[in-house]
Amino acid sequence: MNSPAPRLEAADALVAAVGKHAAALFANRKLLCAEAIMVAVNEAFGQPLPDEQAVGIAAGLTAGIGDRGCLCGAIAGACASVGMVCARGGHGPTRQAIRQQSAAIHEAFVNRHKSACCRVLSKKVKDDAKAHAAQCAALTGYGAELAVRSILALRPELVDCPDAPTKGEPRLCGRVKWLLSLFCR
Repeated sequence: MNSPAPRLEAADALVAAVGKHAAALFANRKLLCAEAIMVAVNEAFGQPLPDEQAVGIAAGLTAGIGDRGCLCGAIAGACASVGMVCARGGHGPTRQAIRQQSAAIHEAFVNRHKSACCRVLSKKVKDDAKAHAAQCAALTGYGAELAVRSILALRPELVDCPDAPTKGEPRLCGRVKWLLSLFCR
């Protein structure tokens, strides 16, 4: 009997790695919340889009949708990332399943942070740039983690994606193994 433990460990490692990468992209002031999530998820799942396109899609979702302070860009970026990865290919989940995962992302985020509103989330740190940046980097990392968990809920086979963390295996080798896994089932 095969144990699901290695797949769970791989999923947890992927979730943590993508969350950390997204938070770092934000913290290093390279990208804003939704952009960082889209790029980190895009890279983790074999770059279905060029980075410039992923950033462009997410650009209006940052800072509470176009700098208005409404829906947190971490939620918006996470939901957009699920659609970006899961809707590709003829075997992708239905749009309804993607909407259900987006609802789960929103619910999990609100349960943890008590709001989905950028303005509310940043109210206590708005006058402290360093604290504000740190808080938003953490929210970005969490949003990326939620996105990856939702993607794996819809497409569990992607836990073996090309850029999933491996033990010292070169990236090209991971891509070849992933491609072979698609054709050799």
